[in-house]
Amino acid sequence: MNTFVAEHHKSSVKYIVLSPDEKTFVSISKSWLPDKITLYVCDSETGHCISGPFHILSSSIRSFVISEVYGCFSPDGKHILVRSGFSYSSSCRAVVWDIARGEEVFRIEGFDSVFILCGRNEGRIASIDWIGEDGSFIPPDISEDHLTRILVKLWDIGNGTSDRLFEVTGVVVARFSPNGQYLAVGRRPETFVELWNLEHGKSTHRFTYPLGKISSLYFSPTSDRLMAAFEQSHHKCLWRLDTQEMTSFNLDVGIIPPAIVHSPNRLFVPRDNTVEIWEVSVTGSNMIFKTEPLTTSEISSICPSRDGHRLLVGSEDGTVMMRNMEDFGSSLSVTDTPEIIEFSPSGKMVATKSRLSDYVELRDTTTWELVWSMDVEYEDDIEVAFSADDKRIAI
Repeated sequence: MNTFVAEHHKSSVKYIVLSPDEKTFVSISKSWLPDKITLYVCDSETGHCISGPFHILSSSIRSFVISEVYGCFSPDGKHILVRSGFSYSSSCRAVVWDIARGEEVFRIEGFDSVFILCGRNEGRIASIDWIGEDGSFIPPDISEDHLTRILVKLWDIGNGTSDRLFEVTGVVVARFSPNGQYLAVGRRPETFVELWNLEHGKSTHRFTYPLGKISSLYFSPTSDRLMAAFEQSHHKCLWRLDTQEMTSFNLDVGIIPPAIVHSPNRLFVPRDNTVEIWEVSVTGSNMIFKTEPLTTSEISSICPSRDGHRLLVGSEDGTVMMRNMEDFGSSLSVTDTPEIIEFSPSGKMVATKSRLSDYVELRDTTTWELVWSMDVEYEDDIEVAFSADDKRIAI
């Protein structure tokens, strides 16, 4: 059920973020000519505009094209940090915007930035500089081919000054948690993700993963889940930060960043003009719901509430929709009934194929629980044979 559809923007809504108390949200769009970012502050119950539009001129150098935008609120909800990145540029800019006054406070340089919402650094901003082996600043997307390090800095919103916090070497991917408590980094040549605590600037956790080149990291809105994706693979790893428990599964999440919510682990994945909701557990992943088409245009951004009961959806045509999911978990029907391929000789196991993907899965015939899933997709007709003792399978 939709609670509202807001039509404030004139161009694609590239980012949506809820305030810390979730009573308001900011939607951010970008336009090419002129090269600017537009944001609105809206009521999250009605979608009505509270303030805005605010226009931020992103670049005075017309050869640079905005490739991504991002935003986050200050702890008190009075300021919004808007970051824009540019293609073919070794520069990135973030603007601190005063919502009440409708004006820019100051700008900072850095390839990633976030307001810190907790601890002794609450209210300050953390940012990242990517530095090459010759000491020059480089875009993070070329770090794979260079020896790099990242410099993490803290900014004071009152006077716009920064202090050096710590450095990490050999980094290929990095991501701040939404609450600004952690920085997750993937490093070479190790096969683990490091979690750095911004409170004291030290590494506190290491999460190991199977061999593969890590390509991106995603945090849950509550900053208690971390997911890693890998190059040329649909393989994903999902960790709980408190217990360090890892869930491994295969799922293509597309090019728009997915969103993770906890209790249980559920993944929101935008596809064209619909959103898929997957439940992720130690036995694999299963799509439990797919929305009907939400818009006639393609989805360009999503933002779930922290409990997963509401979902903000931004589209290419400039609309923002709030999807009410209060009955989430009780009224959603499973839309992916597996196709049975072959029963094992004992009848205790069955090989199935998901109708929504091309993975072969093994299920317990008594409980129908998923016990194993192939990490290779099969797009053509599939034949399966079990060994007489049920211990081996040929595909």
